[in-house]
Amino acid sequence: MDASERRFRTAVIGCGTIAYEHLPFLASSPLVELIAVCDRSRAAATFVQRRFGAAHAFTDYAAMLAKAKPEVVHVLTPPQTHVKIARDCLDAGTHVICEKPMAASADQTIELLDHASARGRMLVESRNYLFNDQVVELGGIIDSGSLGEVREVDLMLSLDFVSGPFGDLNLAGPGVDLPAGAVHDFLPHLAYLFLHFARHSGEVDSVRGRLENLSGNARIGFDHMDALIVAGTTRGRIRITSDVGPDSFRVYVRGTKASVESDLFNPFLRIDGPPDVGKRSALGQMRNGVSLVGAGFRNLRNKVLQHGTYHGMPRMLDAIYRSLARSSQPPIQPQGMIDAARLVDRFVALKSQR
Repeated sequence: MDASERRFRTAVIGCGTIAYEHLPFLASSPLVELIAVCDRSRAAATFVQRRFGAAHAFTDYAAMLAKAKPEVVHVLTPPQTHVKIARDCLDAGTHVICEKPMAASADQTIELLDHASARGRMLVESRNYLFNDQVVELGGIIDSGSLGEVREVDLMLSLDFVSGPFGDLNLAGPGVDLPAGAVHDFLPHLAYLFLHFARHSGEVDSVRGRLENLSGNARIGFDHMDALIVAGTTRGRIRITSDVGPDSFRVYVRGTKASVESDLFNPFLRIDGPPDVGKRSALGQMRNGVSLVGAGFRNLRNKVLQHGTYHGMPRMLDAIYRSLARSSQPPIQPQGMIDAARLVDRFVALKSQR
């Protein structure tokens, strides 16, 4: 059977907000037969079943695994539940695609990956930003050699955690139960993006900085991080802040020849370097200005067409399912998941260095 003709019996556990980023692909892909959705809320499960055409709806995932017998399960529940649910799914013989953070520590990540390997099943933690337009474009620029050797990778996530559900004292939420509180839910993105742009594998050499609570909101745990990283010949600065506007996710990659900057929330691309240096620097500024105007029109179009920050999700899921159909290596490798989890552990350890 051709890979394009193979359909996997797929189920979803967890019908919250993130499920609505997975389900449009699952409902439309020729590689997927959406056989079941599951949520503790019957109303949520039934609504998703009807909206996305799933064959069945469940409120108990153990019953779903036994009765629907899926081949692939998407674990989209709160982060602190991921390890147990993913392990149960692997024990039931399914492949697992798990939202980040897949586990609360690198040790748990390794243990879960070993468990999947022992059962001959694929386990993949979501890396949707790697498949976004601008990240793919930035990766191409790095690989082309236009920047020379990468020396610095700066990432800054500015997002108001305090006024949203993370900081609402009247709610019980998933992110604040993690070791680094509210910011922990975003640490995997920052870790895997740094390693991706730095083209680094394995442990980083050092991580120094601060993880703290600047808002005074006790429920939120931690809402600010500023970390300096050394990974071989590449340095990095990773920041998360909740009291700086507007919301943004800035990426700055500097090399020995040139530098490039973008924003994953409101994409643009600005390149500084040859040949527009010295007397030609004004030409580079004008070219970047024209590029920014074009980016403004594209961002407006993207918002109208709902081409948002999760637009890389369908690409990632398609690549995973095609690797399953072809029995080939997944686009997100276990070692990369381990490297990112270890870097997240280093970020979490900063709370004890205050």
